[in-house]
Amino acid sequence: MLSSFRFPRLGVVAASVALLAATACAGNSGSAPVPNTLFCGNDTQYALARPQSGQAVPIGTSTVEIVASGNNNQIAQSYQSFDLLFVPANNGNPTVATGQLSPARDPNGYQPFTSDYYYNGTIASPGLAPGTLYNVYVNAFTSSCTPVGPIGQLGT
Repeated sequence: MLSSFRFPRLGVVAASVALLAATACAGNSGSAPVPNTLFCGNDTQYALARPQSGQAVPIGTSTVEIVASGNNNQIAQSYQSFDLLFVPANNGNPTVATGQLSPARDPNGYQPFTSDYYYNGTIASPGLAPGTLYNVYVNAFTSSCTPVGPIGQLGT
């Protein structure tokens, strides 16, 4: 009988913290920042920069660039803790991840925000699958948070 079962005090606290962490780190659509106290990367807005959302890339593309709004956020403070995830939207191909992000300089790049900061993700071999539409997410791979996005789509 459940009414006679008692959780240890520490177990209840740990379960509450886990539930709060999962709720605070839920991803957003990339359109509006979601305030949080955990390291999830959902404290700013993102967009695909090269290629821009909706564009196709040639097979063998090895670098994708994103742009973040501002530099007073988690990705700017620790970009090496983030990568990009390419999740197939239209078939069973596997998800592809980049290596950790690196800052990029792109003075003539796509500028959707009032303050734009660019980051590159390098796609490892075998790369993106031909004929696939991918939803792109920003992922704090050092945490258990839900990836942020999708921040855009690209096709091959």
